Amino acid sequence: MREKIVDIIYEKFSFFLQKNTNVCAKGCSTCCTQNVTVTATEAEKIFKFVIQEGKEEWLAEILATKRNSTKPLMTTNEFAQACLEGRDVDFGHNSDFTPCLFLEDGVCQIYDARPFSCRAFISQAKCSADTPALVSDNYAATITALNQVLEHVGQREHWGNLFDVLIAISDISAYKECAQKIAVQDLLEAREKTLTAQPLSGFLLTEDNLTEAQEILESIFSATIDGKTIENILNGK
Repeated sequence: MREKIVDIIYEKFSFFLQKNTNVCAKGCSTCCTQNVTVTATEAEKIFKFVIQEGKEEWLAEILATKRNSTKPLMTTNEFAQACLEGRDVDFGHNSDFTPCLFLEDGVCQIYDARPFSCRAFISQAKCSADTPALVSDNYAATITALNQVLEHVGQREHWGNLFDVLIAISDISAYKECAQKIAVQDLLEAREKTLTAQPLSGFLLTEDNLTEAQEILESIFSATIDGKTIENILNGK
């Protein structure tokens, strides 16, 4: 069920993205760094895609690569909860711009299964390591809201850096061929660096950006799976 909801979020976002001007194209990989957070559900989709493509050995080599990742200070929903309560908190900022391990010649090798954070990386003007991506405040607010929904969908499971989450769930039996080169210590360290996804308590939206975000949120919540709307599924109805 969780993967079906994530698929719908990805689908609705692709339509939303068509309304936002961007200059991104194949081979443009400035934003493709190891500084990406995901839910466990998104990580499982990557595993399944790799297995479907018959590239288990390839992924095993990547997951065995030594990296220097940083544990997030808090999840997106934890940050939102703190803000809604009026607490002064530091969400943290990871300035690691090391290229993503899934890049080959500037092209993503898991593109069809890339997580939402990667899908959301766009820019209205050409960017570089020295020139940040350019997006509107409304777009940024909408992306935050969608990240909150994704975290809610994956609540009580691992949340954190893409590769830490992949390693953290790699001992699931279905993925054993992808995890054959991961040392036990690396598995334990990856789990230590992840956080637990939290439920959604409220959105960080203002009157200025509510309209744009509301349109895609309503399209997601009104979508149905087996006759039930996603809104009712997420509310346990």
